[in-house]
Amino acid sequence: MHIEGLWRHPVKSLQGEPVDSVLVTAVGVVGDRAWALRDVASGSILSAKREPRLLLASATVAGEGVAVAVPRQRDGRSPGADDEELSGWLGREVRIELSAQAPYVDEAHLHLIARRELGEWDVRRFRPNVVIDGADDLGELVGERLALGSTVVVEVIKRTKRCAMPTMEQPGIGRDREVLRTLARDRELRLGVYARVITVGALAVGAPVRVISVAGAG
Repeated sequence: MHIEGLWRHPVKSLQGEPVDSVLVTAVGVVGDRAWALRDVASGSILSAKREPRLLLASATVAGEGVAVAVPRQRDGRSPGADDEELSGWLGREVRIELSAQAPYVDEAHLHLIARRELGEWDVRRFRPNVVIDGADDLGELVGERLALGSTVVVEVIKRTKRCAMPTMEQPGIGRDREVLRTLARDRELRLGVYARVITVGALAVGAPVRVISVAGAG
């Protein structure tokens, strides 16, 4: 097994960016879900689960900050969108907010998925951090520890249960309800796994992946 791809999603629910290497800390990939959009009126953090338009915007890490781009009718995308432009686009007052502590993740430090699990689906539908080639189904490794590259060790803690987000429209990807129907029929709505970080370090595309413990052993 080896790492085929690495993804960082700087702003929760916005499009992420493929990267060649990342630094993994105790709370996940540096810069991943480090920012979110907060609704000023309600005080809540916005998610594409309730505001699907977020998936049409994109974010990239820019130095110690983040650069956001939103769709425009005429010339494609507007780079460098600020709070005011984002608010105008969404029709509500929002602000880009950096997390003071843990990143804005739902359940775990890292999200891993196997290339073979994806089949013909676009990887962006499932928003993983690490795409692994050479494994049929990472769900079989729940309870195991994996060495990612030469330093990072993670423990696979659970299969990822899917909501409606993978069915939603994204740039270049149409809405497709069949994704969820297929997952419900064939995979109990599970695809990919969540993992917690045991040992921190750097990761790069192409790095080997190996199982280093056996569930129930010892």
